[in-house]
Amino acid sequence: MCCYDQSDGKGVFRSCTERHEETPTRNERYRSQVYRERPGVLHEAPQGWMADQYVKTDLVNKIDQAYLCPEPKGVVVIFGCWNYPVQLTLSPLMGAICAGCCAVVKPSEVAPSSSAVMKKYFDLYLDPLCYRTVEGAKDTATALLKLTWDHIFFTGSVSVGKIIAKAAAENLTPVTLELGGKSPVIVDENTNIDTAAKRILWGKCVNAGQTCIAPDYVYCHKNQMSTLIDRMKHHITDMYGEDPEQSDCFARIINNNHYNRLKSLMSDGTVAVGGTTNDETCYIAPTIITNPPLDSKLMTDEIFGPILPILEYEDMSSVLKFIRSRQKPLVCYLFSSNAKLIDEVKKKVSAGTLDVNDCLMHMMVPTLPFGGVGHSGMGKYHGKASFDQFTHHKSVLHKPIGMESVNNIRYPPYDAEWKQNLIYSMLYYKPNAPSSSGFAKYAVTSTMAGAAFAYAYAWPGSGPSGGGQ
Repeated sequence: MCCYDQSDGKGVFRSCTERHEETPTRNERYRSQVYRERPGVLHEAPQGWMADQYVKTDLVNKIDQAYLCPEPKGVVVIFGCWNYPVQLTLSPLMGAICAGCCAVVKPSEVAPSSSAVMKKYFDLYLDPLCYRTVEGAKDTATALLKLTWDHIFFTGSVSVGKIIAKAAAENLTPVTLELGGKSPVIVDENTNIDTAAKRILWGKCVNAGQTCIAPDYVYCHKNQMSTLIDRMKHHITDMYGEDPEQSDCFARIINNNHYNRLKSLMSDGTVAVGGTTNDETCYIAPTIITNPPLDSKLMTDEIFGPILPILEYEDMSSVLKFIRSRQKPLVCYLFSSNAKLIDEVKKKVSAGTLDVNDCLMHMMVPTLPFGGVGHSGMGKYHGKASFDQFTHHKSVLHKPIGMESVNNIRYPPYDAEWKQNLIYSMLYYKPNAPSSSGFAKYAVTSTMAGAAFAYAYAWPGSGPSGGGQ
């Protein structure tokens, strides 16, 4: 039940461009900023990505053809999320279409206007025999998980991700889990503090912090901490005005439940900047909290809002030790021009992505696969990685039916001296150019292999047609 039709992918783009006038509510527009996959990514897929990929062979299979044959995994289900409901539903769907899979899409019920728009136009532009959109809440998701799929793609929280993984395990279904976690920011003492403050603040305030890759907390050297906070306060005014609540560029929290959860977190430290809220509109101002307790919810739970804890440090080793003691983050951000420190963080901190001197922008590189590790997720997508996520790369070995005398070495009995010599030579065969120190061994074993092959053609019992037909 798989099909590939490039026109289905083009239909997704048409549904985005031709019907842009029927947009979700104003609040959901804030939550639906779309960084779309490049159209060229889709157009490139059929000719390049779906072609057989030939690989090198060893001496035993030197005359054979060995290659990987990409094929669709089959029928997949994609669970969208609410914070970027269009982008984070369309992007994996494009990968499934490119791979040739059929797909069932379940948009998030938390963003109902976006969900309704997607269902309406997916049904209009995509072949219903191959692609279906299902709306609903928890009961619908539970029912979908009881079915057998060839792949499950989920974007959301760690807690729900565990439920998805458990359900997938019942049928040994492969999964892609795009989760989140607490993405740390390390600010080096000697970096450009003003630029770092501006970029961190922007990354935190996009979509009011409701972004899985948003900076979650900052470690800043104690000598620069006051400067960093002052510059962030300055840039809040530059970006959103004296009163961010009046800015058209600052979003609101998705619903009352998330709003109340975030509001309760602000008691876990000292509010240095912001702290203003509005219960009626679910507004929380860009807020900076200094030195919260490390065991507080602010420092143990993913924040997912416009609240930024900042902690000071003296010794970089203590920062790296703390980050390594927690679950592996989706992103680790580092602001530094120190090549030695950058290399140290790269080697010592395990994260889905390391972003140096910027925030969020790694998402804009279609050739850079995106995904987490450990608690922050499994599997990667974007660009070709999206195609690969929904593709099974089948290994194929194509051996000629003839030259059977060459294959006689693998058939018993194995007591013949020529077979033992040939097996020994193959064990030492090097497909690449030999080093000078190993050249003598390489020459000897290659000569032995050639002699053994020559002897094999006249191996007793192979008959006049031993070379095969």
